[in-house]
Amino acid sequence: MKTRDAFDHYQKEVLSWETHRVLELQQSKSIAWRVATGASVMAVAAMVALAGMTPLKTVKPFVIRVDNATGIVDVVSELKDAKTNYDEAINKYFVQWYVRYREAYGFDLLEDYYFAVGALSSSVEQKRYLKEIETSNPESPIKRYGKTGRIRIDIKSISFLKPTVALVRYTQILERGADQEERTHWAATLTFQYGNAPASEKVRGVNPLGFEVTDYRVDPDAALVE
Repeated sequence: MKTRDAFDHYQKEVLSWETHRVLELQQSKSIAWRVATGASVMAVAAMVALAGMTPLKTVKPFVIRVDNATGIVDVVSELKDAKTNYDEAINKYFVQWYVRYREAYGFDLLEDYYFAVGALSSSVEQKRYLKEIETSNPESPIKRYGKTGRIRIDIKSISFLKPTVALVRYTQILERGADQEERTHWAATLTFQYGNAPASEKVRGVNPLGFEVTDYRVDPDAALVE
């Protein structure tokens, strides 16, 4: 009888211990899930906060060049890889040479300049340029500078007001024999487009891509007008 009672008592203690262990395990699991859930919430909150701190716009460093003589500011290139967009490089190439051809002067080079401007201009601008240089115009460079005067063009900066509208700032340098050089500052605004490649081999030598200036205007450089 005593043995039976002792066994029953032992059995109750074992069941009580097992029940206690099960309760402890369930409580530990509950705490672990709470900790994991809390950690996940904190991680998500941290990611959201980090995303909120990220700038909406990227910063693109670039080099600025200042002309010591004139104070004109020119953006040289972005520092990311110092490569200029291909289309922009092509546009700048044609734009600057158009201004050089149209604004430079040398009696012995006049025929070459006239041909180049014609190859790079629309019919409207071809006619305007012809009126500017023909001898019937009292302001023609032929009348003003004759056979000895020369004009060189120094391009200072090229910027684009629109994809097909360029602003070219340049210095016009007039040389008259032994006289001191005369420097004036100008800004040319060009509207351009690309058409079909010229059929003539000679014209393609100057303008292989069908670049065409449709409107051209020159004004004194406002930044240097006193």
